[in-house]
Amino acid sequence: MRHTTPSCVYCGERPGVTRDHVPPKGLFPKPRPSNLVTVECCEKCRRTQTLDDEYFIRMVTMRHDVGDHPAVGKVLQSVYRSFIKPEKCKFNQALISSIHHKDIHTPAGLYLGAAPAYDVDLDRLTNVIRRTTLGMFAKIVGHRLPNNYQCMVYSVDGFSSAGDEAQGDLCKLASQALTGETQEWGNKVFMSWFQKVEGLPFATLWAHLVYSRVAFIAMTLPASNVGDLQSNDRLKPMI
Repeated sequence: MRHTTPSCVYCGERPGVTRDHVPPKGLFPKPRPSNLVTVECCEKCRRTQTLDDEYFIRMVTMRHDVGDHPAVGKVLQSVYRSFIKPEKCKFNQALISSIHHKDIHTPAGLYLGAAPAYDVDLDRLTNVIRRTTLGMFAKIVGHRLPNNYQCMVYSVDGFSSAGDEAQGDLCKLASQALTGETQEWGNKVFMSWFQKVEGLPFATLWAHLVYSRVAFIAMTLPASNVGDLQSNDRLKPMI
């Protein structure tokens, strides 16, 4: 009996001849958790995702607010080693040129002074979370997201300077997502909350949290509904 190769869970166009880890395994120090999710993908999708994974890990581990997570110090060792590689010269130059000073406040509004900050490409971060959501969706549902659906991702940090209404909308989505099923990998290195949306067969709502600090909201929706969502002016910071 001939076994057919499943399609790539990301593009759906080519056979899934290799496997991809979601979330990216580089977020975890060794020994890595045994419950990491792997999904079928094609070689082309896997190659194009590698650089975004590296970028995501660097940008997240260098944040000032994740240093108290026990996994970050171990991962940072490999991140810093990568900076001395000749092929990373352009990345290092871009990072250095983006460094500036930013005022730091406590949650209560107390000014703590200025600290170095760097620019982040939210598109590249949300690309990784979108792929992670698509992989987890396929693992839970048993097949890839249908072509007439899309996966939308919000970076919570992207709303830090948005208006009160936009932040309120995001808080409502986050509160709803956090009532879903919870899964954790690697002592809170990565946590996800998932639930299905009633009335639409493949509509889902997700919350993802990296190193207990870096938050994202994701959802899968019919492509016909995405335009209405994007036209909501309060949700413009969506990536």
